[in-house]
Amino acid sequence: MQYRALPIASFACVLLGLPAFGQDDPASASSEVLELSLSQAIERGIEHNLDVAIERFNPIAADLDYSAAWGAHEPVANGQFNTSSRATPTASALQAGNSQTSRFTGGDVGVGGVLPKLGWTYELSYLGQRNTSDSSIQTLSPEYKAEVAATVTLPLLRDFLWGNEWTQVKLSGIGRGVAFDEFRVRLMDTVQGIATAYWNLAAREQDYEVGKKSLETARALLEQTKAQYEVGVVSRVEVVESEAGVADREFRLITARNVYETAQDALIDLVLGQQLRPTTTLTVVTTDDPATFTEFAVDEGVVAEKAFALRPELSVIQRQVEQQKVSVKFARNQRLPSLDLVGTYGYQGLAGEPNPAPGLFGPGGARQVSVAGNFGSTSDFFFEGGDNRNWSGGAVFSIPLGNTTARSNHRKSEIQLRQIETRAIRLEQSIILEVRDAIRNLRSGIEGIHAANRRVDAANEQLRAEQIRLEHGESTPFQVLQREEDRVEAESQKIGALQVYHNSVADLERAQGTILRDRGIVVEDALPLR
Repeated sequence: MQYRALPIASFACVLLGLPAFGQDDPASASSEVLELSLSQAIERGIEHNLDVAIERFNPIAADLDYSAAWGAHEPVANGQFNTSSRATPTASALQAGNSQTSRFTGGDVGVGGVLPKLGWTYELSYLGQRNTSDSSIQTLSPEYKAEVAATVTLPLLRDFLWGNEWTQVKLSGIGRGVAFDEFRVRLMDTVQGIATAYWNLAAREQDYEVGKKSLETARALLEQTKAQYEVGVVSRVEVVESEAGVADREFRLITARNVYETAQDALIDLVLGQQLRPTTTLTVVTTDDPATFTEFAVDEGVVAEKAFALRPELSVIQRQVEQQKVSVKFARNQRLPSLDLVGTYGYQGLAGEPNPAPGLFGPGGARQVSVAGNFGSTSDFFFEGGDNRNWSGGAVFSIPLGNTTARSNHRKSEIQLRQIETRAIRLEQSIILEVRDAIRNLRSGIEGIHAANRRVDAANEQLRAEQIRLEHGESTPFQVLQREEDRVEAESQKIGALQVYHNSVADLERAQGTILRDRGIVVEDALPLR
């Protein structure tokens, strides 16, 4: 693939009397030309096509959704800290003075989370606090307390095996496959679209050349008729008929040029993406010969079997059915009453210094404390003896009365499952129609090429014969123009038949799901972001 500049006005421009390149011809001297085969166009399209570029983000997002769903099962560290001071008026025979002042400082830290699949929650926490008080009945001041505990909550009915977190893991895991298959769908559609645009451009280019050839013939006929009129062989009416023929073909050539340039833009957009700008002067020249075709037989049953095995759309819908079945199971679980077993096990610790405030029995209280020490001494209680162990166990249950929301959601999920399963059947039928249509068009395209070739040969011979008759005075310019118009129509039919054939080949490859494999495209290579 190389860019080159088209030569300035050629001999054909002078011969046909067409405007010079750079004025009205699609490929002007100031434009660049990019010669592309179909395989090269597809290769560039995979790199630059904007629809493919957009679709590349979805598998990445699906992977992140899956990671995020697993992230819900990661342990979470938490903690809090607070401090307070309180002065409380008192009127008690046990309390010296008229008020009591206490200060509190404490907090807790812990780690907790949810176990995958089971839905069990756990938490391991550590709590510590410091209290000071001038209360007469408070033995320790400052007093240090600490507690370490482990708590586990075990759902037995609702959320067991089908909790929200685990359901999201399963749904997003399937969603990764959906995103990958949808990228395959987009890639296939793009390749098919590029092939269709490529052969459409080739056909429009041929139409434009046929139009130029037709105008050349009409102008040559006009010059001949003028010469005959000057020597008195034909009347002025026949000159006017020839002039009208030239004007008609000039108009048709203008239309053909506009259609050709539109086809250029369509292919550039698919193949080069953002390189198509308002001021683009690039011209794409197709190098594959449309006249080259291969006749081959196809079997509807074999093609349909391939389609059912390889079409990514079927894989997408099957994964969506799988996702909806997960949603049904989750909704069914949510109808159950809630019954959770809750258990806690831990230790407490205590330390401090005797309260210097006078008590009922003098400083230090009624007895000497045996827990003297600082905050670090509280942990001595955790593993010494069994007197400081704490445990609890129980069950928590709730039964929604009526349970309308859960039952409605379950019913809705079942209806949606049936809907997706029906869509899968509809998709299979659509694929059958696509296969049959592609095969039918392929066969008719091949037959049409043979028929069009015969008509072109006949039209050329009829035009040649009519021109000879005109030279001998046995015909008129009008009749020659009619024969020439028949030839143009025959050429157009041949161009159309070849275009139908090539498009049908791409359609058949797309219908049976082999368009990427047949053209050597590896999805994994096309997937990374550009």
